[in-house]
Amino acid sequence: MKKAILVGCGAEIGANLLIQNDPQNDGFVVQTVVTNPPATDKHYPELRPIDGIVARLAMAQPGIQSRVEIINDDTLQIDGREIHFFFGDLAKVCPPVDGRFDIGFIATSKQDMDQNSPVARNMQELANVVLGVAEADSLKSIYGCLGDLTSDDISTIQRKVVSSGMYCLGSCQTNGMHASLRVVVEALNAIHGNASQIVSVETDIVHPDTPNGVLGTRSFEGRMQDARDNLRPSFSQIAMSQKKVMPWAPLVNTVSLRAPVHAPGYQINRFIVEDNGALTTGLIEAAIERVNKLHPHVVMASRSPLGGRAYAYERRCSTILSDANHLLILRPAYLAKQNLSEVIIQSFVNNSVGYTAVVRAVARNIAQGLPVATFQEIEK
Repeated sequence: MKKAILVGCGAEIGANLLIQNDPQNDGFVVQTVVTNPPATDKHYPELRPIDGIVARLAMAQPGIQSRVEIINDDTLQIDGREIHFFFGDLAKVCPPVDGRFDIGFIATSKQDMDQNSPVARNMQELANVVLGVAEADSLKSIYGCLGDLTSDDISTIQRKVVSSGMYCLGSCQTNGMHASLRVVVEALNAIHGNASQIVSVETDIVHPDTPNGVLGTRSFEGRMQDARDNLRPSFSQIAMSQKKVMPWAPLVNTVSLRAPVHAPGYQINRFIVEDNGALTTGLIEAAIERVNKLHPHVVMASRSPLGGRAYAYERRCSTILSDANHLLILRPAYLAKQNLSEVIIQSFVNNSVGYTAVVRAVARNIAQGLPVATFQEIEK
């Protein structure tokens, strides 16, 4: 059994990783967590930072409290798994641990996704393989939704077994686009093609606002929790990934909107593909089905007119709307005369539960000594 350490235990990725970790299936167990202590509340002086961790777990999955037991001020159990917490800043001090960990997860901020950041330097002293849950130009990448593909499918893939080094896993937005890309590559394979036929990509995103309430972060007051009342423009990390994965196919991200909604978010990917008119929505649907059977954490199709809440707790990156109103292949004259088609894929992309399932799948392959799809960093 491989040992893992997590730095950063927010209500999204860190908490979900602790909840989802299944050592018998994953081949690794998160034993230690380093995180800044959740602030206590003057109205609840008996509550401790470890109670704030339970609050974050409850934000991530309501009802989890019945599966969590607090052992002492820095230890709790989830489903019988004992997890030790070191409340502090990894940028300043390393926790007192015996030996090295096989895998280290950095789930803090994008600023830490650099080999020379204080957090990354200390994590590399603690763990053999360090995985950052964001996008970073300066780091090699492992993209979980493309994990079973080879350089025959996407020429930039370097498929290998990873036993050391630091990698970024891409953002939830990145992995959402890769889930759609995985489906398009699968469909192109059916007509004896590959990703080299993708000419360009345009992505629009409506991203759920990051939990900015105060349950488990600044206060325990129920009336102060998570209003999500701030509609604001944002920016995408997908273009950073595109430079690594398909540098020949420019990616345009015209809409990246943070909205006052809960996960999952909504993503529209428009692929311009040189297919000589061969692709059909039937081929796309069949591709979704094949990928789902092989990798249920990546994608599934839905023909039902359901809102995002229906998929909020699915341990899956992307749910593609495959009905005739949302899954489209267009061939206007200006494209058709160039043997091009526009494939429009609309999907719900889960930036917490589903994204964590992809992170967990990557770590599972590493723990079990299986090859993963790696991509080179971008040289500045």
